[in-house]
Amino acid sequence: MDRLLAYLWTPFQRAVAEADSSDADEIIGQSRLSKHLAPGTVLIHESPMRRVVLEPNNTVVKAGRHLVLAEADAIKVASDAGLPVPRLHSVSTNEHRVVEIRMDYIPGQSLDKLWPTMSADEKKSVASQLREIIEQMRAMEPPPNYIGCCGGTGIRETTVHSRDEGPVCKDETEFNNYLVSSLFKQIPTVLRTSFRNHLRTDHRIVFSHGDLTPRNIMMQDGKISGVVDWEDAGWYPEYWELIKFIERPAVGDWKEYAEVIFSTLYPTELVTYVGMSKWRF
Repeated sequence: MDRLLAYLWTPFQRAVAEADSSDADEIIGQSRLSKHLAPGTVLIHESPMRRVVLEPNNTVVKAGRHLVLAEADAIKVASDAGLPVPRLHSVSTNEHRVVEIRMDYIPGQSLDKLWPTMSADEKKSVASQLREIIEQMRAMEPPPNYIGCCGGTGIRETTVHSRDEGPVCKDETEFNNYLVSSLFKQIPTVLRTSFRNHLRTDHRIVFSHGDLTPRNIMMQDGKISGVVDWEDAGWYPEYWELIKFIERPAVGDWKEYAEVIFSTLYPTELVTYVGMSKWRF
């Protein structure tokens, strides 16, 4: 952890420590952190409040103030089930609320770099491989009376416009209450009631990734070598994975392969959620 903080925080550690959270966000956002990489370390991804680097020993270090410890819990759940995920080394947080997750490097290229040049047959092959992974996830036994992230702290939902954290839900009725509670207060009562009446309470609760976009799928020699970025993963109603697949931005015609990737398309749930999303947050 100390080695990571040496290049993540040292140039402006005092300023961040003395600032409030909003000032700290601005300080970090304005800093060019890539200048402070340790020797031999490769920058994989960087945004204002997080970075992912590859250390010389083939260890990936993901660190930032907006990371969640539940991502490490999800990686462990996925790994124990034999899913193609990085092997988790450690997870920690420090006094600056920086979370650090250390894990194995997954070889290959992210699918978003390859997808635009793939043939239709190659795309279908990838979609079929992903379907097998999803079916393996759906076969996992869920924890009893629980809907939410793998850390046991409740719902974590990322939409196009926002990121929200909801309560721990013991069943789908409570989960539906969360969805309805996130509607704008000024929504017409007839519309609120219609949305609620379309929300079922009898779906299976399954292990879901929550962000199956090409940038989170690693490829090597035409095969999926790993799935990364499990921060939105957890135990959710069976339609949730499809909804997030459709909702999240993706490259090219990725979403046109939904029928190959998913064994069930949940048209009613999809239309209901899309309708609700225009009135949420």
